[in-house]
Amino acid sequence: MSVYYRLHWSDCPPFSADNAWSALWGGTRSEDGSRTECVTCDGTGQLDGDPCPERDCDEGWIDCVAGYSCCASADELIAYFHGRGEPDAGEAVVIFEGRQVSTGFDGEPAVVPERVLETLTWAEFTCRN
Repeated sequence: MSVYYRLHWSDCPPFSADNAWSALWGGTRSEDGSRTECVTCDGTGQLDGDPCPERDCDEGWIDCVAGYSCCASADELIAYFHGRGEPDAGEAVVIFEGRQVSTGFDGEPAVVPERVLETLTWAEFTCRN
């Protein structure tokens, strides 16, 4: 079992093994968190009267990847968000042990958590690292 670092957005389902899904960046999640609304067709499954051209779109939804998107080190997590925009200071960073079950949309580990070691705000996390 390895240690991983995840920014867990406040609008995500609660952090747990049952909710461990990696969603497309910025997508609207289904109620159980296992799918996101297709941004190409705005969740309709259609674009200009034709079936949505997005390869993974299933009637307006795209399956998430099993496991949480995360990083293998604090430095990797900070670098990931440095290139995408700084999260709000109060967003949660979860440091946890788990097992990688797949790979996320950006090539990152997708991990099912087994034990939470610590939860910090983004501000606390970046101040420490």
